[in-house]
Amino acid sequence: MRRQLSTAAIVIALAATATACNSDGVDAKPDSNASAAQSQAPKDPAPGADKGDKGADKGGDLAVGGTAKVKAKNGAEISVTLKNWTDPAKSNNKYMMPKPGNRWVAAQFEIVNTGAAVYDDSPANGVKVLDDQGQSFTHSIGESTAGPNLPATVKLKAGEKALGYVIVSVPENGKPKSVTFTPDSGFAQDTGKWAVGK
Repeated sequence: MRRQLSTAAIVIALAATATACNSDGVDAKPDSNASAAQSQAPKDPAPGADKGDKGADKGGDLAVGGTAKVKAKNGAEISVTLKNWTDPAKSNNKYMMPKPGNRWVAAQFEIVNTGAAVYDDSPANGVKVLDDQGQSFTHSIGESTAGPNLPATVKLKAGEKALGYVIVSVPENGKPKSVTFTPDSGFAQDTGKWAVGK
């Protein structure tokens, strides 16, 4: 009888040990096949991750010198390049100055009609400067020593281009972060955007 009880106790102890070793505890070994499959599976980039598209077609966050390809409402296709950024911009006329507490900045744009339809616009109306506080500022009347202004109105046939500065008044202590250009005096769907923050 005692021998049967001892044998039963040993069998129970062995069964318990075997169960513990095959559980999800620290003694269990990971499935090497599952690990290999995970390491070989391609990883999808996180939403919004850079996939090599620098935003050149729609403007993204381009650097000064970058070109945005945008469309006007009539289908005109234009390439817009922010050629230069001047901060601060000095007036070339002592009678036309920024208001007290403000300073001028100047964005030089080159607009090239790369499509077939005529591009007809008042381009300065579609320019905005955005600061680090989320405020936006539109063009001001004035001319700077940086160079000639962009024409008030442009009518470009295929292959033609326009070049000039747009003056914008910002707070004296403001920190411009980016400048945008939207065709059709700011009412088109496409917008080019350039980073200008220091």
